[in-house]
Amino acid sequence: MIERVNAQQTGVPLNRIISTVLVCFLGTCCVAKADDSIQMKLDSQGGAIVTRSQLNPYPRLVAEFEPTQVLLFGVSDWQPAHREILIEIAKKTAGHVNVMILCNNTWQIKDTTEWLLEGSNDFEHIYFREIALDTVWLRDFGPIFSQTATGAQALDFYYEGTRPKDDELPSVWSRLTGTKYVKVPWTIQGGNLICNGQGTALVTNRVFEDNFITFPSPTAGQNPEVERRKMVVDELVKFTNLSQLVVLEPLESESTKHVDMFATFLSPDDVLVAKLDPSADPINAAILDRNAARLQAVRVGEGSMRVHRVEIPVRQGTSWSAYTNAIIASDLVLIPVFQSDPIALVHAAVATYQRLLPEHSVKTIDMTSMKELQGELHCLSLHVPAFAAVPDSIYPFKNSVRAYFPEKIEAR
Repeated sequence: MIERVNAQQTGVPLNRIISTVLVCFLGTCCVAKADDSIQMKLDSQGGAIVTRSQLNPYPRLVAEFEPTQVLLFGVSDWQPAHREILIEIAKKTAGHVNVMILCNNTWQIKDTTEWLLEGSNDFEHIYFREIALDTVWLRDFGPIFSQTATGAQALDFYYEGTRPKDDELPSVWSRLTGTKYVKVPWTIQGGNLICNGQGTALVTNRVFEDNFITFPSPTAGQNPEVERRKMVVDELVKFTNLSQLVVLEPLESESTKHVDMFATFLSPDDVLVAKLDPSADPINAAILDRNAARLQAVRVGEGSMRVHRVEIPVRQGTSWSAYTNAIIASDLVLIPVFQSDPIALVHAAVATYQRLLPEHSVKTIDMTSMKELQGELHCLSLHVPAFAAVPDSIYPFKNSVRAYFPEKIEAR
């Protein structure tokens, strides 16, 4: 049996039928009138800028570049053919950020330990925790953390799908850690919500598809398309306590339609946006340029948002090499790359991050074996911020090695 330790010792679219005053959701009705303190400006290309005049300091939606207590990964259906990715993550996070790997049972802890032993028998920053999941894409179904005046809360957005274990992760995490649990009756995937930590967040207009509203009896003189979008952003802004929500265009022929496939925050005032060679992909190059222009018009702090660009390779079929689908945790940046990427673009991406984040160590992760899965590095991970609790009864990697592979300890 593995020795456990206390965590403290380790240092389908959802359609809603809406009347003019009531939202009926899963048999429950609540008031859903337009909020005059929230203003939405739509543009002709499907984007929007949403601003809110009334804002409380808490809860505060956290940014990923803020201090990270632990970086989560799950190995529920992680196939052996992809184990090199996990090994590389373990190696390159060492000395930078703790990693907790969620496993369905102790047998999976043993198997994952054996995989990691192919890389090293001395991963002191790796921990395991038994939490059963259906898939590996933690970012999209895991808890979304906000800071409160006294600690943390976990937002649990409505989950579309038939993966009950994935759906339960936010509530399970809250129960195990004592974190305040907030159930949100609207849907958004974590990969389609990124925040600067100071009240501004980015999404794509997929949120209007996922939260599609119809009006049985539209009010005379109102535009139902505008009204349904306004109702969605009103609710998202209030549940996340945002002052600004920027709705961007998703990439064309990119299956997730998530914002993390082309943008990431580097600081409260700095955002990195992908760019493409317009001669190779004029449609998506134009989409990215329009998104960059929208962001340049956003006010943060005392000035405009600073928008930086990084060129990404042209898609291959349905596969995208998204250098913004990166992990920024503590003083580390991990950039996903494919072996098919032009080496000049990889080097340029590394140089861009290093120039913009000079205090960080910038490394790449070879994601080639997952190329056809339509997900990348950021999609696999989930940040637990420094102010949030982690579960007790976790298994350090060294304890798992000692329990299952003692000969490896003796070989050190």
